[in-house]
Amino acid sequence: MRLEIRAIALFAALLANAGCATLFTGTSDVLSFDANVPGVRLSVDGEYLGQLPLTYTMSRNFVGGRQFVAKFERTGYQVQEFQLKREFNAVAILDVTSIPTSGGVDVLTGALMRFAPREYHVVMLEAGASPRSEAFQRRLRVRQYALGSFRRVQADLARGGGEHLDALAFAVAGGDPVVSARIRDEAMRSVPVLLGALTAPEFLERIDGMLAGNPSLSDWRI
Repeated sequence: MRLEIRAIALFAALLANAGCATLFTGTSDVLSFDANVPGVRLSVDGEYLGQLPLTYTMSRNFVGGRQFVAKFERTGYQVQEFQLKREFNAVAILDVTSIPTSGGVDVLTGALMRFAPREYHVVMLEAGASPRSEAFQRRLRVRQYALGSFRRVQADLARGGGEHLDALAFAVAGGDPVVSARIRDEAMRSVPVLLGALTAPEFLERIDGMLAGNPSLSDWRI
């Protein structure tokens, strides 16, 4: 009997809370921002948030005309500006049982939507440079690949080589097979340093430092 009473009480509590998706999802997201150069200033909808790298708890609340437009600025570089993307929060579907009450609250607080992605790596472009230049496109390809595959590259480094390490070296070398082989060999000599990177941006920083430390590869920095 006591077990049944507890079960009924628990069921009643769940019903009482079923109309509030915010209990499950919250009304903010933790976003992280990084860039290929230091000292980049970030503002969102005209509000200055700080210099990158930066981790910021962003409210999903869009009341008051918020557009979530992020602007990245640094002297000597072109301004980058784009809207932070959001997507439908599937967990908020739990809220359909109470649209006139808590459902409306969820819309206002932003729980119905969530930020995605929540990690941003901004590649800044020098003032006067063209985004279509081969040098910039090469750096962009390298960073895109490394950000998504750095763990696989690290696994290849740990085992003495592999296709992901080869692909990264090829991208850094801009498709030059001779330079690619030299970059791969240098990476194998730098295994302890590269394996010590815990995040993709840190891994990119260590790759760039590796290239900077070798005079024959410094022209291929990223």
